[in-house]
Amino acid sequence: MYSNLRKGLFLVTFSGAAMMCPITAHGADTQDKEPRIGIEEVLDSCIASEKDITIENYLVPGKKGKYLDMAFADVETFLYIRSEPTTRCDWVGKLYPNDAAQIMGPVGEWTKVRSGKVTGYVYSKYITVGKKAEETAQEIIKKSKEKKSEKKEPEKEKPEKESLASNEPAAENAGADAAENELEQLFEFAESKEDEEKRLEKEAEEKKKKEEEEAKEKAGSGQAVVDYACQFIGNPYVWGGTSLTNGADCSGFVQSVYKHFGVNLPRTSGAMRGSGKGVSYSDAIPGDIVCYSGHVGIYMGNGKIVNAINSSKGIGVLSATYANIVTVRRVL
Repeated sequence: MYSNLRKGLFLVTFSGAAMMCPITAHGADTQDKEPRIGIEEVLDSCIASEKDITIENYLVPGKKGKYLDMAFADVETFLYIRSEPTTRCDWVGKLYPNDAAQIMGPVGEWTKVRSGKVTGYVYSKYITVGKKAEETAQEIIKKSKEKKSEKKEPEKEKPEKESLASNEPAAENAGADAAENELEQLFEFAESKEDEEKRLEKEAEEKKKKEEEEAKEKAGSGQAVVDYACQFIGNPYVWGGTSLTNGADCSGFVQSVYKHFGVNLPRTSGAMRGSGKGVSYSDAIPGDIVCYSGHVGIYMGNGKIVNAINSSKGIGVLSATYANIVTVRRVL
């Protein structure tokens, strides 16, 4: 199929070399016609659209380009590869910006392509083909080589290779495999629907694992806050106070404990309701701030808080659900 496509394009070059100026063709609906390759197909199978097709983009100047049977996604986000040439069918893969594909059929309103493991149809308006594809390919290769040369360390001098005449067939096969893998090494290709699902599932698992690890770390630092706060159990409650030894009220107690860990909190219990990030009580961990109407304390875990209770009880421990919880805030 690729050789046929190249042949068609080469014939166009021969006939189009005498042209002094570009010709613009408007596509026509040829869905019922037998598919053909080359400029005839460009003229006959391109369905009329807002975008004109310039014939010179499909001409091969002089010698055949190496990547003229390729297409590149000309999009900002992604381009669907569909199972059939219509938006009414399901998609089987996605081409991301500058992802490569090999052209498997005529370039019309829709073009059949193969990209990696995915074969299907893309809307031709959003792919680069012909000379522009050749230029895009060379540009990508150039950038790839520049990156490799930046990272590449000087190679040690290798000993001269021994004669491999007896292994010529194997070498030929290896050369064919290398040629087949060349495109995969040079370009990025489409992601299949199945691969996307696996990737998203893996990313979700990794995100969940990361969040769990972060929660453990925060719980550890939160426990340090609780341990520090519990040193002052039994000390007096003083309205308006902020001293952990001589006396503090509920918000003064929480503010002073967290100040020891470099966290600056508002002075009043009401203002503390907007601090940090809100979490549900069921997700509370040691060190979280539990806010009530007119009161605040530090969650210890196991359904308890350490707090400056009142003038008769001083700094002590209460059930976290002794009153209705307004919000739980995580500030670490």
